[in-house]
Amino acid sequence: MLQFLTRDEMIAVLGQPGSTWTSQRDHLLLALLYNTGARVSEIIGVRVRDVVLDSAACVHLRGKGRKQRSVPLWRTTGQKIRAWLRLNPGLRDEAALLPNRDGQAMSRSNVTQRLALAVTRGSAQEPSLLKKHVSPHTVGRAV
Repeated sequence: MLQFLTRDEMIAVLGQPGSTWTSQRDHLLLALLYNTGARVSEIIGVRVRDVVLDSAACVHLRGKGRKQRSVPLWRTTGQKIRAWLRLNPGLRDEAALLPNRDGQAMSRSNVTQRLALAVTRGSAQEPSLLKKHVSPHTVGRAV
C-alpha cells in the first residue's frame, strides 16, 4: 500500500540545499516533485522552456499518452527555479531543467537514487522515515 509522508517528513527529505551543484539540483528536483505531484517521467522531461516564471508561475508537464497539463508553482518553488537558472546560465529553452552531469535529462534510476540519499539524510531529523518505503510517488503525496 502506498504510504504518505507527513509535512515534517517531507521537509526533512527536502532538507537545505547544499553548496554543490548536485545538491542544488537534487533540492530543486524534490521540491518540484513535492509541489507538482508529477510522475518521475514528467519531471525529468521538463525543459527550461516548459517553466513559466511570471506572475502566474507554472510548469508545463507532458504525461502518459502525450497528455499535457500545466501545474501552478508555489512562490518558493518559483524562487528555487530562478536561483537554479541564475546558477546555470547555460540552461536554455530545449535544455533539461534538471540535467545529469553530462547535461542530459536525468534517468528514472538516478532520481530514485537521489531520493534515497535525501531520505537517508532526512531520517536523522525524522526517524519515522526509516519505517516507510519512500518513492518518487510518495513525495508528491505528502500531507
